[in-house]
Amino acid sequence: MLPIRKLVAGDAGRVKEFFGQMGGESRSFFNVNSWNEKKTMEFFDEEKRDKNAVYWIALDGDKMAGYVFLNDMNRGIPWLGIAVAEDWKGRGLGKALMEKAREHAISKGKGGILLTTHIANIRGQALYSRCGYERLGIHTGGEVLFLLRF
Repeated sequence: MLPIRKLVAGDAGRVKEFFGQMGGESRSFFNVNSWNEKKTMEFFDEEKRDKNAVYWIALDGDKMAGYVFLNDMNRGIPWLGIAVAEDWKGRGLGKALMEKAREHAISKGKGGILLTTHIANIRGQALYSRCGYERLGIHTGGEVLFLLRF
């Protein structure tokens, strides 16, 4: 499996390249209106950086192959976001990234992890279920809500 490490200041170019390679499905499920890209790029601006978020990236050589983040680390149950490069989908990278986030949340005494996904993201929903997340229903924003309880 690929090495996974925390996002660092020198990764801005990798992040931009990663979002640039996203296919239409990934953009429509994960990066609507470039929201996740904008939030991730704020990591590189000390004034805008969310101090309650943590990011990890998986590297394929010098390229970013995927990433996972937890928002709201100041709450009992943080929110997870995850994206995998098109050529790494279906190869176990998503599961490894989710495990990294799970381990971190447990180490910080969190009660679980929440996530939402587009109702048509069948591949993602299958991954979340395999990783132990429970489908709770539809979130107020119209996406499917999942919870992993510890």
